Amino acid sequence: MAPGTSASDSLVLTCRLMFLRQTLGSEGPAGQTVVMPRSLIAFVLLLAGCSSGVSAVEVLVPPTAPTTTTVVADSRPSTTIGTPPLASLTLAFGGDVSLTHGLANADPFADITGLISEADLFWVNLETAVAEEGVGTTLDKEYVFISPPVTAELLAAAGVDGVALANNHAMDAGIDGLERTLDLLGSAGVAHAGAGRTRAEAYAPALVRVGSVTVAVVSVSRVLPSDSWTVTENRPGLASAYQPFVDDAVAAVSGAAQLADLVVVMVHWGMERSECPEAYQRELAVRWAGAGADLIIGSHPHVLQGVERIDDTWVIYSTGNLAFPSAYSEDTTQTALFWFTITDDDSELHATPVRIVEGRPTMASDADRATILGTLNGRSIDVIFDSAGMATVAGGDSACR
Repeated sequence: MAPGTSASDSLVLTCRLMFLRQTLGSEGPAGQTVVMPRSLIAFVLLLAGCSSGVSAVEVLVPPTAPTTTTVVADSRPSTTIGTPPLASLTLAFGGDVSLTHGLANADPFADITGLISEADLFWVNLETAVAEEGVGTTLDKEYVFISPPVTAELLAAAGVDGVALANNHAMDAGIDGLERTLDLLGSAGVAHAGAGRTRAEAYAPALVRVGSVTVAVVSVSRVLPSDSWTVTENRPGLASAYQPFVDDAVAAVSGAAQLADLVVVMVHWGMERSECPEAYQRELAVRWAGAGADLIIGSHPHVLQGVERIDDTWVIYSTGNLAFPSAYSEDTTQTALFWFTITDDDSELHATPVRIVEGRPTMASDADRATILGTLNGRSIDVIFDSAGMATVAGGDSACR
């Protein structure tokens, strides 16, 4: 996953602002000149109904390994990915990551790096700002997570291909801290979604091409400490999925579906330490599934929640924690890596149980494995995990029905 070339070249585009004005609520007269990164043009034009000579998916081929590329919005880097068999693609996801309180110095991913490397793509929720001490303005809130700059390099070294940033801690060091986070991730070759310097950038998907398959990752949050964290056209911030912006979030998914073969929605939502999703989460999941989402990956509760399949769309309501220094209770230290094997005509899910020890993810013992799979079974809705971690759609007792 060596860093490739940058997609930061910009073009000046004259176009009616239908997408920015109607889909994202941006103001501005039709025909206004818009300056945007080259890799955002296809996404904006496709939804705005404009035309240009830019292809829908711009492939940036790194000189070192031309077989596959990651195509990401704005200045997010292009990184090479190992080509999977054409008939199968493996996407994997882990939970919340925050390398504060010295966790960055504890080789946090050492026990699972080998496992991560087996996935064609591996994404997590990055539940922290990443910046040097003194960068930005530390927010006045109960829990503030600002991880050191080495965090980006540790993610890349562990095999993490991308991170979701739309959450309630990515701006704990303010706008300057968010921008520094974006820069550090870019330098390390880690893709990101859900944050940006403009609305178009924050809602745009990260587009990842693996072999002949293009995967889009959209990141949005239903948990933000303040309205000031929501991105605007003139203020950097995060992609919101609160009620005023639900249509924007759905439009982002439907737009991504026009650009990619597979669409992943990574969403920050729900109640902390709750075993079950709220009613609105299931309603949103149905809307995103209808808009073209193939996988919906939730975070924020800091505990595992269950799995549901809505038509052909898998929904994990909460992936729990992954590398998190404040995970210390029985429930918050239970987690899993979730693997989706995608073929031409189906998708399979299996879970690998993981136990967090002193903030670090470690492979679960046999006893812990049974406990964690039992937790998933008790909280999933019409999905059962067998002793090997394979998921099957079937009726069963659930605390969350």
